[in-house]
Amino acid sequence: MLDYPRPPLADDTALLRPWAEADVACVIEGKQCDHEAALAWIADQWQRQSEGAGIGLAIADPLSGEALGCISLLYRPQAGRAPAGDRSSDDLRYVPDRGMVGLGYWVIERARRRGLASSAARLVSDWGLEEAGIARLEALTETDNVASQRVLERAGFRPEGRLASYLMVDGGRADALIYARTT
Repeated sequence: MLDYPRPPLADDTALLRPWAEADVACVIEGKQCDHEAALAWIADQWQRQSEGAGIGLAIADPLSGEALGCISLLYRPQAGRAPAGDRSSDDLRYVPDRGMVGLGYWVIERARRRGLASSAARLVSDWGLEEAGIARLEALTETDNVASQRVLERAGFRPEGRLASYLMVDGGRADALIYARTT
């Protein structure tokens, strides 16, 4: 199970910390939702961590502490066999692989082009690979999202390939580029 980094991760550009109810304005702006939905989203970030599915951190300004975005590490399910002794041990099941984690992030529009996402991705990736026992971090981008591809490259991720018709977007399918960073 991933636990929140202590002390919070920070550099001159970004501070990564747990979400708080006071961050509701950031979520309203970033997710384009109402106050109630934003509070529910923040609660979900805490729930995800308590269930052992991963962590979601606020990307905040290091001076003011204002939340300006989100970065998440989520365990990826992998096909695996049921435990020995299980009557269905020949069945493949999807189980979380504690060494492989997916990275996701967003930054509110008014805070973009400051290096926040790149800094946050580098900070959380360094921590995950060096201290949290993660062996592989993966991130997906749409093929035309050049800004996100640059974020990942600045954070030390390398492109690995194209996944055809991998993403559901606007009711259709789109290709994705997969990036990874390993120990």
